[in-house]
Amino acid sequence: MTKTFAERKTIRKFHLPAILAGAICLACLLVLTAVYQVQYSREEKLQMEYIARTIESETYETLLLQMDKTSVLQAYLIETGGSMDTFEPIAEELLQGNPAIQNVLFAPDGIVTKAFPAEGNEATIGLDLNSNGQGNWEAQAAIRTGELFLAGPFELVEGGMGICGRLPVYLEGEYWGLVSVTLSYPAVFVDHPIHHVGDQGFACRVWRINPDTNQKQVILETEKPITDDMATTQYKLQFFNADWNIELASLTSWYQRPILWVMVVASLLVSLLVAFGVESDQVIRRMRAEEAAMQIENLRQQLEWEQTSTMINQISTHFFYHTLNAIQALIVLEPDSAYKMAGDFSRYLRFNVDAITASGGVVSFKEELRSVRAYAEINELQLEGRLRMEFDIPDVDFQMPALTLQPIVENAILHGIKPKMEGGTVKVSLHEDQHNWYITVADDGQGFDPTQAKKKQSVGLANVRKRIEKFEGSSLEIVSAPGNGTTAVLIYKKI
Repeated sequence: MTKTFAERKTIRKFHLPAILAGAICLACLLVLTAVYQVQYSREEKLQMEYIARTIESETYETLLLQMDKTSVLQAYLIETGGSMDTFEPIAEELLQGNPAIQNVLFAPDGIVTKAFPAEGNEATIGLDLNSNGQGNWEAQAAIRTGELFLAGPFELVEGGMGICGRLPVYLEGEYWGLVSVTLSYPAVFVDHPIHHVGDQGFACRVWRINPDTNQKQVILETEKPITDDMATTQYKLQFFNADWNIELASLTSWYQRPILWVMVVASLLVSLLVAFGVESDQVIRRMRAEEAAMQIENLRQQLEWEQTSTMINQISTHFFYHTLNAIQALIVLEPDSAYKMAGDFSRYLRFNVDAITASGGVVSFKEELRSVRAYAEINELQLEGRLRMEFDIPDVDFQMPALTLQPIVENAILHGIKPKMEGGTVKVSLHEDQHNWYITVADDGQGFDPTQAKKKQSVGLANVRKRIEKFEGSSLEIVSAPGNGTTAVLIYKKI
């Protein structure tokens, strides 16, 4: 049936508000999605920096442990006046229980005359470190500068690959020669943390420019290597006058992140729902009183959920800016403390973000405990000795409602310990029986009157009770008195 001009005009007026509302909602949600992705990328970069520094530290510690042997050999020669008569017993003691060392060498005037163990290293005798050859450039640089130089990895004359430390020896100011410690490669890095980087969602490689070939040489690499299409972040390292580099890249590109497409699809669905809601507004007004009341109740419940989420976000925002200000202050005064606080803060934020999307609203106990430790360590730095944390936790794990332990510890620190001038102790302990897990958070803070607290219960405790009550058999018990501290027991039914 043909519609009149007036009817068509009415329909156009009815559709336009819905289209505009849907478009505005979609634009806002997409902007929020973009902001979240930018923040995610920043956190990812911070995590990569943390991984790079961990690899740098562990690599240096591994090499330092072995390179110290060159100083022992140098001291031995100085003490004996250059005599190598008792070389083998000294070398045997250095190599005992150290499979990473392949051999140790003495090279008077740069020519190897002694090697231990002798068996399997015969090819090294007579090796002229003053000539051209792999690993010799570093030996000559060590002679020129009088410093320890790290060479390799390179192919050894005795077979296999190795990393060598070349250290010159001077007797009464006169150049005597070189001592060298050869490490088996890649065996020396068998327990290196780079092998676990892939588990964190990153590809990584450690490389150098080989001075013998002037080509890029990969020293260490994750099981899933960095490919040409990956966006990498590079960090420069220097160990014993050797220039190495670390490259890190996310295994998942920004457009491959599942959360991105979940948020985009959710934005579209929400926008369609908003448009449909606006368009259906006129119909809702003509609904019967009972149906209208039902819709109003649903909206009220949704508003309550949004208000609760807003309050939680406000609490997180306050802690967010407070911690950033503390890090900013420590960067100048105590850089090491600032670096540690940044790492703790990163772990704390990552858990809170992950907890929002936790499947079924549950997380593992170990995950939430890591976040609690990170939060506690941040506060220990901020309170400068006024806060003492104790953990009595066995090596167990189980599923628990997300964000139930962390707010209890936060309350103990914020409301129990911080107000006391002398500070205090917060102890977190775990025990179990046949049916339940019991997590106890006890502090010797200022305490409170539970009868008064019921009248003005904190948002944090209220939210903990709401979350924990959703899980059958779980509960929260609190005992406190003014001046006597507070003890909170979280009870989780075993599944």
